[in-house]
Amino acid sequence: MSGFKLLSGEIKDRQNSGFTLVELMISVAILAVLAAVAIPMYSNYINRAKQSDAIIGLKAAQMAQEQYFSENNEYCSKIDLLPGFADGNSDNVYVKGEYNLRVVSASSSPAFVIAATRVVGGSTDRWTISNTNIDPVLDTTVSGIKGYSVFGWLFD
Repeated sequence: MSGFKLLSGEIKDRQNSGFTLVELMISVAILAVLAAVAIPMYSNYINRAKQSDAIIGLKAAQMAQEQYFSENNEYCSKIDLLPGFADGNSDNVYVKGEYNLRVVSASSSPAFVIAATRVVGGSTDRWTISNTNIDPVLDTTVSGIKGYSVFGWLFD
């Protein structure tokens, strides 16, 4: 009977002892690994959502340029003159979300380039579309944001 009391006392002491330092360090390490993956993925998600404003704006501007060309036989050199892009200013800049859209070049040859830019922490995120590009493309000639990826954020 005395052996039984000793055993129940050991169990009682072990239940009141809490977590060991090793167990806490393992749980902190697991949380750190999860945060190292989750934070860049969240940042990537937010930036891709913001980039959709640029893509939508560029596609609309491309269609407006084609409409302008069909009516005037030349591409418009200012985004403010395109249908749907008049914002009351004549500064060749139209704000869509966090991006500034502007006509970079336009001619009657026929050719045009429209760019959407956003500055993110000193780096520039720039997308362009033209009469030859059907879809907006990330401008890799501008130093800055390379494109959002988990591995780029972790290892660059």
